[in-house]
Amino acid sequence: MDANEIIALIPFAAGLGIQLDEATAARVVGRMSWSEQVCTTGGIVHGGALMAFADTIGALCAAVNLPPGAGTATIESKTNFLPSRTRR
Repeated sequence: MDANEIIALIPFAAGLGIQLDEATAARVVGRMSWSEQVCTTGGIVHGGALMAFADTIGALCAAVNLPPGAGTATIESKTNFLPSRTRR
């Protein structure tokens, strides 16, 4: 199964515009392009979208390393958002 077929199996990831470039046991490479649908005010990518991207890529990394018939699920994930300066 190629990378795009894998993402097509995850409707939420496809809806976020996540693209998978590579998914092997040694390496998973993905990207999520900017779009208004994944932004908060001011065109800034929403933290939830970034976490969903990270969770999706992490899950795929785990999945390609599982033995046949095994599954995986995220049980904990944490993000710290730091304040930034307002652009002027």
